[in-house]
Amino acid sequence: MRRLVLAVCLVSLLAGCGTFLGESPPPSDERAVAAVEEANSTVAAIEAYRFEMEMHVTASDGEQSRTVRVDGDGAVNVSAKRMQATTRTQDQTVESYVDRYRAYQGCQDPWGGYAIENVSRSEPWATTTPLHRQVLLFDRSNVYWRGNTTLDGNRTVLVTASPSAETIESLMNRRQAGDMELNRGSLENATARLWLDPETNRPVKSELTIKISQRGATATATITLRYTDYDEPTEISIPPEVYDDTYELGCPGAN
Repeated sequence: MRRLVLAVCLVSLLAGCGTFLGESPPPSDERAVAAVEEANSTVAAIEAYRFEMEMHVTASDGEQSRTVRVDGDGAVNVSAKRMQATTRTQDQTVESYVDRYRAYQGCQDPWGGYAIENVSRSEPWATTTPLHRQVLLFDRSNVYWRGNTTLDGNRTVLVTASPSAETIESLMNRRQAGDMELNRGSLENATARLWLDPETNRPVKSELTIKISQRGATATATITLRYTDYDEPTEISIPPEVYDDTYELGCPGAN
């Protein structure tokens, strides 16, 4: 059960996706393709931004169920190749950092310290961050125009996407994909939406619901990300202890 909840959380955060797995999705809408292309071009020039995240995960194996709520926030400085993120659940807070091509994830008590992992150099560094990965997934998928909509009192345009399971896996590194045993049988369905500012072509919000089944258990997650403070001064400081107390093979007790 715990492993399934973590799988849904990781797929949701890393992929930010939606998919039709039972049949081939319909062709993309031309207006949606144009909107995603414009957003992709705009995002490629962004040097910094901040984000907020909310997630709700419910898992059940028929005999027991578990609900996990997660919220968090973070900042990205593309120019410096640095990212900081804080995630909070009911009983813990986890700090994570990316410094160029090394990622550091805080470990739970009583161990403390940070698990370290290499960041892929095969694609631009920015694609490891939530905003760029979201837009990249839409860029690689069939997309659909849903028209104008009002979000928090402001006019936006809404686009949805239907990436394949292969596309999702392509946006995850090899170690994470292996930990989750992600395949067509485990990922049942997902839906995603992306709200864009029509004046700037910048993403304002993304939201997805995803369902995974493994070994007779199912889990469903809804995650929402909001993006703000584009190109505002963003200095990300990484505490010295992050580099001093590390684990090369992941956090103790994580598996």
